[in-house]
Amino acid sequence: MHDVNLSQLDLNLLLALDALLTERNVTRAAARLGRTQPATSHALARLREALGDPILVREGRGMTPTPRALAMQEPLARALAELGRILSDEGAFDAARSERRFGLVCPDLLAAFLPELLGDMTRAAPRVSLEVRAPFGDTAAALEGADLALAPATLDVAGLVRRGLGRVSWAVLARRDHPGVRARLTAKRWCAYPHVQIRARPGETPSFVDVALQQAGLERRIGLHVPSFLVAPEVVSRTDLFFTAPAELVRPLAERLGLAMHRPPIAIPDIPVAAYWPERLHADAGHRWFRDRVAAHVLEVLTAAGTAARRG
Repeated sequence: MHDVNLSQLDLNLLLALDALLTERNVTRAAARLGRTQPATSHALARLREALGDPILVREGRGMTPTPRALAMQEPLARALAELGRILSDEGAFDAARSERRFGLVCPDLLAAFLPELLGDMTRAAPRVSLEVRAPFGDTAAALEGADLALAPATLDVAGLVRRGLGRVSWAVLARRDHPGVRARLTAKRWCAYPHVQIRARPGETPSFVDVALQQAGLERRIGLHVPSFLVAPEVVSRTDLFFTAPAELVRPLAERLGLAMHRPPIAIPDIPVAAYWPERLHADAGHRWFRDRVAAHVLEVLTAAGTAARRG
């Protein structure tokens, strides 16, 4: 019995062995491998030494495998094919059969794209599931146990890959007969009425809107704090409160509730949006399938909202 230590065996020799057993000719095996004939002859010599078996013996004008070589031929071919499949991107993720669960960290302001994303994933991969989480802490912490995070594209975090997806703009939401917007919405009128503010967690840093107000030398009065972007439009539809929010989120809700959308009376910078994911998942075929779909649907929402805003 000749034991072989795989850690001491050049695995390229297994490719040479497969070619030699298939061709049973050193010259043809060399051509199959894309190597020279002397290099292939040297590989055969190393295989004979490593396995303690002649592998191929010359008979007449050809070469005949030994019994041990014949016993190895089919299992070796299967093992190399399986190894190639494991290492190949192609076929590594079968969406139609996969039961993989993907985790997405997504703020409320981009929740408008989720129904379309889920419908697309269900059609292409009926057994795949999606878990959506609210962001918490920094992006790296939020990604623990998740596959992808949507966040402002102002972060540069070691170990994370970033892909820009577009920009989110701002709008002021009010009921159509709001007394403060019977004429053009001015900064004075905007600040004269109470506002809805999103406060998901105590002690959060000032919002984009509050920073813009401070830079403009203005101050607003908060009449209501709510934990979610999706609650505020319902409140606005029945009160005189204003709600300043990403247009991409509130446009579908505004249309459904019959609310008016106005341009902010002060400059509020757009928010660049990006997708972030762990670098270790970058080459994973299933992850690539997932993140490409997320990116496509986010881009669709942002593009459609931008077109509607220009028309308005």
